[in-house]
Amino acid sequence: MQWNCYMDFCNQFQVQDRLPATPQVLCAYVTYLTGRMRAVGTVANYLSGVKTLHLLQGVHLDSFKDISVKLVLKGAGKVLQHVVRQATPITPVILLDLENHLDLGDPVDATWWALFLLCFFLLLRKSNVVPVSVASFDPRKQLLRSDFVVKKGFLMVNGKWSKTNQCGERSGGLPVLSVPGSVLCPVTAYINMCSLVPAEPSDPAFGEMRGQRYVALTYRRLLLKLKTLIAATGRDPKGFSTHSFRRGGATFAFKAGIPGELIKVLGDWRSDAYLQYLHMPLEVKTDAARKLRASIQEAITHH
Repeated sequence: MQWNCYMDFCNQFQVQDRLPATPQVLCAYVTYLTGRMRAVGTVANYLSGVKTLHLLQGVHLDSFKDISVKLVLKGAGKVLQHVVRQATPITPVILLDLENHLDLGDPVDATWWALFLLCFFLLLRKSNVVPVSVASFDPRKQLLRSDFVVKKGFLMVNGKWSKTNQCGERSGGLPVLSVPGSVLCPVTAYINMCSLVPAEPSDPAFGEMRGQRYVALTYRRLLLKLKTLIAATGRDPKGFSTHSFRRGGATFAFKAGIPGELIKVLGDWRSDAYLQYLHMPLEVKTDAARKLRASIQEAITHH
């Protein structure tokens, strides 16, 4: 695809110096791509594809090192600047409002509630909770009933495959403690779900009965249910997605004073990418400013 794009560009503008391309041709190609792509990373990838073509043809790569090409690519980055739209984080208050629109005596609603709470408390990825379709359910990736072990006062949840844990090297149990007397108790919610929707240990953790058949809830159903409930609470559902639970859980953990390294473990982040998930409320930023001011005042006093 990348090579075809370059050849189409050359044909369209009757470029003669294709291989090796001159710096002028590469600059023009970057400009051409900038008008058609949404991210500078994509432009860079397509330019890299042309570089690979040069390597395979055994021609020199001097033009790719030219300062003009680097400057035009840098300019493309400014033109294509965009802010990644992050999901609005779910909070305990929002969870309480969602629960007001659920009937926890209904098997399906009870399942949604258990799923919501466990996604929030465990910072779960949607890929570990629900499949794209019933037919695509994968027991290696999505949670099973056997992945949950009910103990006195807590749940032990087995780790699953993820994009940062593809070989299962970090497979291990994660405890989820009960919240006695609260509707936000994930342990109570899970037990309630299991009593209303019994399933085999090898069955999907979150499912429903369709006739005589137990099937997994799907991503599309989850997203639709979440947005419908968010709208019912009077909020705009546009900013919410299944990632809202993961981001909300990470943010709440941060506000609760849980160290960053533990948040990484809880959310199965290999790098510091979890920092991008944190929503920093104004009060947190203000508190940081107060601490900085106090430290400066103390430093001046003891100078």
